[in-house]
Amino acid sequence: MAAVVVDPREQAPSATVLIVEDHVLLADGLAVSLRREGIVTEVVDGSTCEAIMEAAWRLRPDVVLLDLVLGDAVGLSIPLIAQLRETGARVLMLTGVTDPALLGSCVEAGAAGLVSKSESFDTVLDKLSRAVRRQTTLHASEREQMLGTLRRRRAEERARIEPFERLTGRERVVLGALMDGASAEEIAKASFVSMATVRSQIRSILEKLGVHSQVAAVALAHRARWEPC
Repeated sequence: MAAVVVDPREQAPSATVLIVEDHVLLADGLAVSLRREGIVTEVVDGSTCEAIMEAAWRLRPDVVLLDLVLGDAVGLSIPLIAQLRETGARVLMLTGVTDPALLGSCVEAGAAGLVSKSESFDTVLDKLSRAVRRQTTLHASEREQMLGTLRRRRAEERARIEPFERLTGRERVVLGALMDGASAEEIAKASFVSMATVRSQIRSILEKLGVHSQVAAVALAHRARWEPC
């Protein structure tokens, strides 16, 4: 027996959707298409977190389509996911980002699913319909893959930073000065301490970082994107 293909437009239940997107043309175009399907839709440009949450509490949407990267005032919208869920909404991330670790951060924060900006309208509508019905919008394998990548990325980050966390406050200052090109003599003069003290601090830095020269310590710090403060 042939499988019955159901048009997602026929599946869409009555729903209220809030679109949080700072690209006006994209947001308005999507809103018009959703309204044609009988879905109550409102758009907020995401210029501030306050404006987003005010709209969410007022509208009490079934689903929020939340742009992952908003303007300079908000930046990454991941911290908003939990707040939006408090209104009773399910949150679908609307994004062109493909980094699985970053997408995993969204899922970890409570996003119900992901909507790519390159997906067709029918696919967006299908995911919205599933979200409204409290059905899964993300395969378990996709979810685990993203969360696994996020865990590995965090482990790598911890390994990158861990050697520098062994440094004392003074050693951090000295390493920062070395990264800026200062010599041991210049560091001693600027700090009003003896050369012997600075040399002792540098030896301690090298030992803790597991390197054998100031050049190697500076190179390691730059590769790790470490900053003294």
